[in-house]
Amino acid sequence: MAYEIEEAKRLVVKAGKRLVESGLIARTWGNVSARISDTQFVITPSGRSYEDLTEDEIVVVNIADCSHEGDIKPSSEKGVHAAAYRHHPTVNFVIHTHQRAATIVSITGMDITNVYKEYRDVLGDTVPCADYAMSTTDSLRKKVEMCIMMHPSCRAINLMHHGALVMGDDYDHAFALAENLEKCCEKVLKDNYLRHSWADKYSDEDRRNFYLAKHESGKMPEHICDLGSSVRNGNTFTLTVGGQSVDVDMETGLGINGIAPKVEKIHRAIYKNDSCSMIQHLTTPDVVAVSASGDNMTPMIDDFAQIVGLDVKNCPWIDGDTDECAKEIGRSISGRNAVLVEGNGALVTGNNEGDMQALDIIMDKGCAAVIDCDIFNRAHYVPKAECFLMRTVYLAKYSKQINK
Repeated sequence: MAYEIEEAKRLVVKAGKRLVESGLIARTWGNVSARISDTQFVITPSGRSYEDLTEDEIVVVNIADCSHEGDIKPSSEKGVHAAAYRHHPTVNFVIHTHQRAATIVSITGMDITNVYKEYRDVLGDTVPCADYAMSTTDSLRKKVEMCIMMHPSCRAINLMHHGALVMGDDYDHAFALAENLEKCCEKVLKDNYLRHSWADKYSDEDRRNFYLAKHESGKMPEHICDLGSSVRNGNTFTLTVGGQSVDVDMETGLGINGIAPKVEKIHRAIYKNDSCSMIQHLTTPDVVAVSASGDNMTPMIDDFAQIVGLDVKNCPWIDGDTDECAKEIGRSISGRNAVLVEGNGALVTGNNEGDMQALDIIMDKGCAAVIDCDIFNRAHYVPKAECFLMRTVYLAKYSKQINK
C-alpha cells in the first residue's frame, strides 16, 4: 500500500541517513524514493548531502512523465524509479545504491542465475544485470526498464558499472533486498576466487597475493612508507607523518616549527600541480595491492570516473630519492584526485573532509574491483567518452553543489 506523503518523506530521509551509515552509498551517490499514490512518488533531491537532508527537501514526482512539484530538482535517476513503480504495482519503496560487492559483480555484466539458497527467499532465483548506459541518462532509464520488464519476478537488479536497484514492498523489504544482495555478491566474489585459485578456503590476504602473483609482483609489501597527510593554508601546509605534525613553507620546504620530513617534497609538488587544499595517504590493503602491481587504473565504475578521474597513474617509489619521485607524483596527479605510489598505496586530494571520505571509499572500492575482476578475467571498463562527460559534469556542477 502506498504511503501517506508525510510518512513517505520521513522514511526517505531516514533511509538516506541509514544508507550513508551502512556504507551502501558514499556522499550522495544513490537515491531513495517511496510511492505515495498510483500516480506519484517522492524522491531524494539532486546533489544534496543525506546527513543534512530534511523532509521539506524531498520532491514529489509524477510516475507517468517524471515531472515534479516545487523548485527543488529531484534526483537525476527519477526515471529509473518511475520505471520500477510503473511495472511493479506492489512496489512502494525503491533504493538505488552504489554498494561495494554488488557494484563489483555488476562490472562483469553477468546475471546471478542461481542465487544461493540462504538468500533466495528474499532475492528470488535470479539477480539480473542491466546493460550499461551512462548514469543520469534516458538511455540508462530505458535499459533498466527493459531489464525490469524481462525479469518481472526480480526485485533486485545490478546496473553494469554503476550499482544496484532494489524494489521493495516497503521500507524494511527494500533494505532486506539491499543487504541480502550485498551478502550474495560477496559470496559470488569469494567463490570465484576459490574456483580460480583452487584454494581450500578464502582469505582476503590470499586473494590479494593471488592477484599480485598473476602480475608477477609477488606478495604484498612487507613495509609501507608513511607518505603523510597534509592540509594547506595559503603559503604553508601542515604535514602529519607518523603522528607528528609540522608546518611547512610552500616555497622553501623548510619546517616552520620543526624539521620537515622528506616527504614534504611530494606534498609541495602536488600542491604546485593541483588546486587542492588537502592530501591524504590511503593504505587500505586493496589499495596497497593495486599499487604494488605497478599498473595504472582505468575506471570500471561510474562514480570512480566522476570523483577520481579518467585514469590513475601508478608512480615508481624509490625510498630516499624523493626529488624525482615527487616531481613524477606531482605531474601524475594533475587533473586527477588520486595517484598510486608503487607498493605504498595512494595519495588522494580534495578540499574538505567530505571529499576525503568519499575518495577513501571510492578508491578502496575501485581497487577491490580491479582485483576481483582480474580474478574473474572479466575486466570491463567504462567507455572513455562517458568517463570524460561524467568527469566534466562532476567538476563543473556537482562538486560545487555538494560543497556549498
